[in-house]
Amino acid sequence: MDIKAIAKEAIFKGPVTAVYQPKVVRPLCASAYYKHSRGCPNLGVKLGCPPRALLFAKVFDPEVYVAAIRFDFRGYVEEKRYEHPDWTLRALENPRHWQGHVRSILRDLCLEKCKDFPGYVTLTNAEAMGVNLTETCSRVGIILEWPPRQSVYQVSLLAKPKKCPQNG
Repeated sequence: MDIKAIAKEAIFKGPVTAVYQPKVVRPLCASAYYKHSRGCPNLGVKLGCPPRALLFAKVFDPEVYVAAIRFDFRGYVEEKRYEHPDWTLRALENPRHWQGHVRSILRDLCLEKCKDFPGYVTLTNAEAMGVNLTETCSRVGIILEWPPRQSVYQVSLLAKPKKCPQNG
């Protein structure tokens, strides 16, 4: 299967006010999931993960742009099933097979858009910073499926750091 042949759509929308809900979003990192009964193994370890991740509202202006890549997840799984008919659904949907490719397209989109928005930076870990990406995306018409069945999105935000007060 040629991953490049699977439909993808680059989306860039905004500005929109980020939905900042750290007390709702950050605890999700500790939620159990398949083979991780204590939540994400990066929790408390990785610099960009809670509780070490900076809080969005303390560092960035609330107005952001949403950069996303929509990936035809259903089409991908169907193609993969044809190639590997003996695989389980969990194996067919495994993000290790497609996520890196989609993230690289998103990274290129963000680099390109940052040229058009001087002073903005790309946030790839906005949820770790307390931003509710599902709600923020819905405000610009991007509806994230949980769990994804038709489309899966890789999402980053373009945000502008708050100005620091000048010394003296």
